[in-house]
Amino acid sequence: MSAPLRAAFLAEAGPGVGLGHLRRCQALGTALSSRGAVMRLLVAGDAHAAAGATRIDWTRDPELTVETLRAWRTEVAVVDAYGASPELLECVAAVVALAVAVDDLADRRLPVHLVVNGAWHASRLTYRARPDTLFLLGPEYTLLDPAFAEAPRRTPRDDVRRVLVTLGGDPPADALAAALHAVRRAAPAARIDVALGPFAPVPDVTGEGVRVCRGLDSLRPLMLEADLAVTGGGVTLYECLATGVPVIGVCLADNQRPNIDELGRAGLILSGEPSLEQAVGRLASDPALRRSMSVRGRCDVDGRGAARVADAIERACVAVGAARTAR
Repeated sequence: MSAPLRAAFLAEAGPGVGLGHLRRCQALGTALSSRGAVMRLLVAGDAHAAAGATRIDWTRDPELTVETLRAWRTEVAVVDAYGASPELLECVAAVVALAVAVDDLADRRLPVHLVVNGAWHASRLTYRARPDTLFLLGPEYTLLDPAFAEAPRRTPRDDVRRVLVTLGGDPPADALAAALHAVRRAAPAARIDVALGPFAPVPDVTGEGVRVCRGLDSLRPLMLEADLAVTGGGVTLYECLATGVPVIGVCLADNQRPNIDELGRAGLILSGEPSLEQAVGRLASDPALRRSMSVRGRCDVDGRGAARVADAIERACVAVGAARTAR
């Protein structure tokens, strides 16, 4: 039996960055751990956002990063951060058997062995990488917690009774207030579940029918209860698609724009622009549209992306001679 694979994940998290990078790393880490790999999570920013994470300012100190990876005898390093420079990625790739970049921008050179982008439009981006870089692009590689691979048990309703509002780990307070206002006006009879990340401000919520939840480990239970959702344009969009929740996307950052535009053009989501209230009203009043979006979302994002990427990492490790996990 070969030794367990040693995989280190380098992510960013915290106010201004949110939780998306961290959540993708945790999803892939869970998939690898289920195969027997040993995982270590290194976070630049707020390490308290993940149990067992180690805080290290790896984006600004390449020497410390390399030293840490070497000391732990890391075989696979997965990097998910917009702040990871090409120079830092080169340093990482030089000391591990397999360097992986999770990147949805394609805005810089990525000198790594493997690039992962689970966005709907990923295959149309132009990446600059090594001649031997392997690319895993498209929604079949969306990094979601393996729990999302389970087929959702949903009972479609003609009326809208539950609405999920969640705008990420660190949403602007005005955006959250605007989303709640729009949902209340467009679906006044619905109960609203507001899911807040650990860095989100507490909204000024008054009146009946609103429940606020903070710091949940997973949004999947709330998604399964929701008739529709209003979310930011990051990882949560894809979680909703995998869960079969009809979803309206709200753009909170420039990097979310391609997700919302491309998924909207494909008819998988509705955009919250130019009027979020109108978008909620349209979806709430059209049960046939909700059913169609639910079926199509689950069909196109099946929640097995992390497993597919984990399989690809194992195959690549065998190819380069790294220790393979024992099954």
